[in-house]
Amino acid sequence: MSQHSAAIHYTLDVSSLAGHILGVVLHIDLPSSEGHVLSLPAWIPGSYMIRDFAKNIVQIHAEDEQGVQLTLRKNDKQTWQLPPTSGPIKVHYRIYAFDLSVRSAYVFDDFAFFNGTSTFLAVEEHRNQPCGITLMKPKQAQCSNWRVATTLPVANNTLHHDFGDYLAADYNELIDHPILLGEYDIVPFDVVTPLNRTPLEKGMPPAHTCHFELILAGGHRSDTQRIAKDLRALCAHHFALFNDVPPIDRYLFITMLTGKDFGGLEHMSSTALLYSRDDLPSIAQADHMPDGYRTFLSLCSHEFLHTWHVKRTRPAVLKSSTLAEEAYTPQLWIYEGFTSYYDDMSLARSQVTDVSSYLEVLGQTLTRLERNIGRHKQTVTESSFDAWTKFYQQDASAINNIVSYYVKGAVIALCLDLQIRLTSQHKRSLDDVMRYLWQHHGKIDVGTPDDIIQQIILVEFELPLQSFMHDALYTNKDLPVQSLLETFGVSLQRRPRVDANDIGGKPATRTRPNHFGAAYKAADTGVIITQVSENTPAFHAGLQVGDQLISLNDWQLTNTNLLDIYDHFPESSDLVMFVLRHQRLKQLTLTINQALHDTIFLTVNDEQKLLKWLSNKQK
Repeated sequence: MSQHSAAIHYTLDVSSLAGHILGVVLHIDLPSSEGHVLSLPAWIPGSYMIRDFAKNIVQIHAEDEQGVQLTLRKNDKQTWQLPPTSGPIKVHYRIYAFDLSVRSAYVFDDFAFFNGTSTFLAVEEHRNQPCGITLMKPKQAQCSNWRVATTLPVANNTLHHDFGDYLAADYNELIDHPILLGEYDIVPFDVVTPLNRTPLEKGMPPAHTCHFELILAGGHRSDTQRIAKDLRALCAHHFALFNDVPPIDRYLFITMLTGKDFGGLEHMSSTALLYSRDDLPSIAQADHMPDGYRTFLSLCSHEFLHTWHVKRTRPAVLKSSTLAEEAYTPQLWIYEGFTSYYDDMSLARSQVTDVSSYLEVLGQTLTRLERNIGRHKQTVTESSFDAWTKFYQQDASAINNIVSYYVKGAVIALCLDLQIRLTSQHKRSLDDVMRYLWQHHGKIDVGTPDDIIQQIILVEFELPLQSFMHDALYTNKDLPVQSLLETFGVSLQRRPRVDANDIGGKPATRTRPNHFGAAYKAADTGVIITQVSENTPAFHAGLQVGDQLISLNDWQLTNTNLLDIYDHFPESSDLVMFVLRHQRLKQLTLTINQALHDTIFLTVNDEQKLLKWLSNKQK
């Protein structure tokens, strides 16, 4: 054990590509008269659901320095007890890693990706001890060109991207640096950020340089120079937003590319992304902004902003969590909602996209909230608190019963920003709230209380927004979006949907005349009902999730013709539907209603007022 500089050391290798197995040896060179307790987290920060990562440990055993097997008793689903020892111990275990997501671990022949929460057992009584890690290069021939992408600090002359030795200050740092092993492209760029301080604080440098790398694994055909240029502008915007020395010197956008997947998860100095390679821009698309690429930039913007706003500024209850069980907080609307507001707006502020593009995306966000019937039943603080069960374990009824703290939180952030600007006569904005959170909490590692936003706005800024704050956070009243946007030169317009794929944000010359009220997918015969919204024609007719809808007034249905047939009939018509439900044929009657105006797009009435908001210039 003497070859390891840390008393707790992990050696990791990809044991089997075909079997999707990670092999780990945990070296413990610390005596214990009572025996060590080992544990694996039950959840990963940023994803509020119990995932029980320990279930993926398929083999585990322990031995002393002479190789004598030790009794390893399992206490519960995620902890093990080692016997008392006066000498070094090795714990060998194997992990089944086949979850293609940003939250867990995944091994296959193109790359291996894993989070520390899925991989590294904690020595409970020594969580504050430094942790050494040795990453072994896989022996399989197809891995000859593999290398390492992580922001773990290197050790023992190991270079960035090399297999070898890494070192974390403690267990919490160890599990907050995801690791990618494989073949990948590196797109480097630097951001030099001048600090806008007058006068400069004593000893504070006039500029800060952060080194970034976009890691692209899985193969692509993208215009990497364009991506680097756009990401540089976005990252510079976020640095300027907080107007302080950034808490990072090196940052990785670790991106796994597939045919259709999507995901992002924030970490201390990196983010793990899962994205469709075909949605990255090609050189042939240099003259416009494809929707899929705009979404990728928004995802990067979102996760990078979390470097401050979640990873450092965070609720006190999350700061103290050991990840063994749920940590409940009503504050997620602040951390995900505010971030969701800034992720898209930052594209416009940094001129990566234009103002019309931002208003289109904002219209889509407002459309999602408008169609979310559950906003009339659940408050945004309740949604935050119940994220563990209701938001992260949604069923077909979710649209009717819960509200997204991402979406409603973003719209509350929009309203707060505009309210603060108006009430302070444009001397303050939500940017000042973000900077206050950073200076008084994130920067000095003090968790936030549940009423932190009220404290800042009502007490620190002395703005009379008590009524708005109460209604937005603790009632189901609709937010004053339309009137606030009108004050800043933007009109909110509503129209019916064009089709089932209409997400809003744009005007339309042709819309659907009738309201159906159910979502569906193709079946061999007819369609399968996947969701039914309350108080709609489909709901009142008795359609249920799982029904196989076959015909409408004697017309055979398909996934492509259902709405065309439905719209053929005038409002108030009674239509006969035949459905298969649990292998029995049912006849239902559906009465047509006029289409709802539940799709939103925005138009500009006064460009000067709009730019006063989006250009971020205050008096």
